[in-house]
Amino acid sequence: MQVKPEQVLSELTNKIPPVIWVAGDETLLVQESCDQIRKFAQAQGFSEREVYTVHSGFDWNILLESSNSLSLFAEKKLIDLRLNSAKLDDAGKKALHAYLANPSEDNLLLISSPRVEKAATNTKWFKQIETEAYFIVIWPINSQNLAAWIRQRLKSHGLTADGQAIDILCQRTEGNLLATAQEIDKLSILADNKELDASMVARAVADSARFNVFTLIDTAIAGNSARALNILYHLKAESEDPLKILNFICKEIRSLCKMALQLENGQSISAVMQSERVWRNKMGPVSTALNNHSLAQLQAFLNDASLIDQSVKGLNKLNTWDELSRMILSMSGDNLDLSA
Repeated sequence: MQVKPEQVLSELTNKIPPVIWVAGDETLLVQESCDQIRKFAQAQGFSEREVYTVHSGFDWNILLESSNSLSLFAEKKLIDLRLNSAKLDDAGKKALHAYLANPSEDNLLLISSPRVEKAATNTKWFKQIETEAYFIVIWPINSQNLAAWIRQRLKSHGLTADGQAIDILCQRTEGNLLATAQEIDKLSILADNKELDASMVARAVADSARFNVFTLIDTAIAGNSARALNILYHLKAESEDPLKILNFICKEIRSLCKMALQLENGQSISAVMQSERVWRNKMGPVSTALNNHSLAQLQAFLNDASLIDQSVKGLNKLNTWDELSRMILSMSGDNLDLSA
């Protein structure tokens, strides 16, 4: 059955099911929910823990062997199964059904995964799992709810903050919950008192919007030209090495070229990203880039990069940062002429 994250401990106090599945795209919240469950399970005697990460080609017999094997060190065992994708193949579906067909009270299977699509939750195989398991959906914190989430997080650390201080935290971390949580942890140590004001937060909080090269590239290929330029100008102000930026951009473009070639050979975007082991948090930007740019366009970016490389080394009279800006705009699909 579906259980709300805030109700999971009370439900577990009443009954421990054979399977608990935590699903969501907000890594921090999924992790913390799983940590809460693991802590409860350990208190109930599930003192042994086996961790398995499911990737392409995973042998699902391992799960069944683990569930059937006796523990050498403890009476109860937690099997921690981490899915890189919530879309299971036939072998995975059969394995989970086989596990539930004969569950042991000495085992608890904890599954964590990205968000399970609504269409999948309506399928027969998932409904069968849901009748025996607790299914916990972790929803992302949107911009409207971020301030309330920060207030609650501060409260758990014994802190309060005024509205302006909350706004600074929201702006500096740009909705990155992990960065926000880290800043709150730091504030709980640095704060002289429990009431935070704007000036105190501004002094203490780092620029956790992560204006770095990796964010620059992901933002550009995702099509957000304005923010990508903002990040590039920030890097310039921080005296970042333009050659370092260019090298990382070229590495990303070469990877996209490799995937674009596979697309031209008839493969689907999802299959290509899976074969190239694209991280889940990069799938959106990569998919956008592959939809927006052909292989020929991506190869043209590498030609542009060659000219920028020459400008860095003084081999031509081009302005390096202007050319980087043009490349970022082109990668984001914006044809704005900076020379106008």
